[in-house]
Amino acid sequence: MALIKKTTLKSPAKINLHLRVLKKVPNKYHLIESLISLIGLYDEITINETLAKKTKITFLGKFSKTITSHDNSIVTALSSLQNINEKIRNKNFIIKVKKNIPVGSGLGGGSSNAVTVLLFLIKKFNLNVKKKNLLEILNKIGFDSSIFLNKYPKFISHYGERINIFKHKFRLNVLLIYPNKPNFTKIIYQKNKSFSKTFSIKKTQQTIKKNIHEYFHTANNDLVHTAKKINPRIGYIIEYLKKQKICDFVQMTGSGSCCFAIFKSKKTLLKCEKLVKTHYRSYWTAKTKTIT
Repeated sequence: MALIKKTTLKSPAKINLHLRVLKKVPNKYHLIESLISLIGLYDEITINETLAKKTKITFLGKFSKTITSHDNSIVTALSSLQNINEKIRNKNFIIKVKKNIPVGSGLGGGSSNAVTVLLFLIKKFNLNVKKKNLLEILNKIGFDSSIFLNKYPKFISHYGERINIFKHKFRLNVLLIYPNKPNFTKIIYQKNKSFSKTFSIKKTQQTIKKNIHEYFHTANNDLVHTAKKINPRIGYIIEYLKKQKICDFVQMTGSGSCCFAIFKSKKTLLKCEKLVKTHYRSYWTAKTKTIT
């Protein structure tokens, strides 16, 4: 059988439009609720099969410096898939990842990379992976990694592994601001003391469809308070964006440290981007849209 030729894959980032922490449970995990949308910011992955005795994974780009080639989400996904499927067990690959998504930002780059490679290999080699086994692999990557299985927005709950697809077209204009200092999810959750009550997914869907700005008024992130204490730059960014009074919505994604603002039009987004780049000259910014 011929080796698979070099293929380029796009691995998307995500934003959490809201993130509610319901409570901490005895196993030290947290019960959460969140609405997530994928966005048009991508890591670029190239993959090809090799006759070499080992798989080689390389990370490139500005945000690659803290990622090791032997201990990362792609290694987890690939080794887990090979353990359950003989068809791919002895195959090796050359994988290169150009990191355009900041690490430790709450944009989900690591999980996205792993799921993107996982789905490609399953499809390319026509692997018969049972749903139970797929879910086990996804949970090893990260509880919320299944958000990258398709492009649709999703409500996630429990530890993040319970998914409700929301087939709604947001088409939001998004400005991302990363303060060049990563957050560590485990630490943010450990120190978090802000909790919310559960919300009805059905009612939230109805609110969004009727008037998304009404939804924005209630879309909180319970991790922001803790994140701001650990990484004060987050608080300064959020406060600055809100002061401009041209953003429809301002929030931190996930456990941070990336913040984002949503705008009615591309024109107001560009205006705000210019202000942010002048005020925070060293911070990374990117303009994008939600995928749906």
